[in-house]
Amino acid sequence: MTVTRTLLRGHRSRFALGLTVVALVALVFRLTLLANIAGHTPGSPSDPDFYHRQANMLVAGHGFPDPYLYDDTGRFEPVAIHPPLFTIWLAIPSVLGFDTLLAHKIMSCLAGVLAVVAAGLVGREAAGRRVGLVAAAIAAAYPPLWSIDGQLWPEGLFAALVGFTVWAGIRAWREPGPRWALITGALLGLAALTRGEGIILSFTLVVPLLLLRRGRAAGPSGAPGAPGAPGAPGDGDGVRDHRANVRDLVLAGLACAVVIAPWTIRNVIQFEEFVPISTNSDELLVYANNPYAYGQVEDGRFLGFWFYPWQEELRHRYYGGQEPPGDASQRAKAWGEHGRRYARENLDRVPVVVAARLGRAWNLYAPFQNASFDQIDGKSRAVSVASVWTWWAALALSIPGLVLLRRRGTTIIPFVGLALTVSVSAVYAYGGNRFRTPLDMAVVVLSAVTLAAVVEKVRARRHVPPPEGAVA
Repeated sequence: MTVTRTLLRGHRSRFALGLTVVALVALVFRLTLLANIAGHTPGSPSDPDFYHRQANMLVAGHGFPDPYLYDDTGRFEPVAIHPPLFTIWLAIPSVLGFDTLLAHKIMSCLAGVLAVVAAGLVGREAAGRRVGLVAAAIAAAYPPLWSIDGQLWPEGLFAALVGFTVWAGIRAWREPGPRWALITGALLGLAALTRGEGIILSFTLVVPLLLLRRGRAAGPSGAPGAPGAPGAPGDGDGVRDHRANVRDLVLAGLACAVVIAPWTIRNVIQFEEFVPISTNSDELLVYANNPYAYGQVEDGRFLGFWFYPWQEELRHRYYGGQEPPGDASQRAKAWGEHGRRYARENLDRVPVVVAARLGRAWNLYAPFQNASFDQIDGKSRAVSVASVWTWWAALALSIPGLVLLRRRGTTIIPFVGLALTVSVSAVYAYGGNRFRTPLDMAVVVLSAVTLAAVVEKVRARRHVPPPEGAVA
């Protein structure tokens, strides 16, 4: 038993060392991008500029205001158009006096490195140490991930927290009990506080993982098997303990609620309308439901996408060029109603629009047009085109990886859940490359499963002993 523990410690330390090396290489690579392709950041108004300025306003004691409303009115009016965690993340160097755009871009790069680490942990948990290191290496070099780092978009931090949630969820699948259920719920809450659609993971990932979990399955020696192997805890043909599963699901839900509660309570105090996480879930509806996004004008080029100028048209048509009356929550509700009304009045177009949204989310509809639209976010077209090709390659590799995991008796719920999360988000809002990061995390890990299996098969063939009687 002592020898086994020593060997396990040795394997873990080698994995930790390998993952650290990959993470450091990923960090250096991302920092070098700040001098070239990530040197450009969308100007004002834009989300990157919003986060940068709001982080410094937070450190200055002004809470979470809208920097652009401050420019127009001179007042620090509280808003919740974005969840707070990415602003808090950028505020860390500001507290130390490093409040420049460059300092915040470096924090964005660090968030991207955390996503690399998360991919490695998910890979190890799903299929072993080799797969974990391969997954981390792919994530470090994968353009759809690193192209958002250094440009102050929250998707890097979101990808990291989604990955950590999946990692903890697989641990909770294999090790029933309060510990991993609470960790999974807390990480889910943090993901939702980074991007609001993270809360979808509660239904697509956490609920099925915990409710469909089976009891511990003994390995060949009577002890639980190794993670990712047949006979691993929770992956075998054990019997479901429904009471334990429900208990752990409740604990995960409570942990998630505790993490989100301070922000929700702040919103209840500040706003007239109830805002659990973000007003953006309402406001984006006006961008996504209009003649442009429904393909009825502009030769249909924005079908399934969004069209920001439509909001300006409505301002002049209904509000004299101003915002709707009320606080931030009431304005968002008014914009959301415009979007919902347009959808109701054009129900015959909704199936086509939803199909286009899903196609864009999976980069199967107008992929190179999506690459052109990425320039709105500050990306170079060349990098976006490269991202299309690498996404397709990773998607193709991920399919056999999913099959391999299933054959090994390893749960595929997390990977299916991430795909569902992106799809549900696209159906509700619109399709875009930047919003595919949870699915990118899934295909990176599944691609690593496939590549590791290919390498193992090649090695096995090289070491096949010659047949008896063969001449050396």
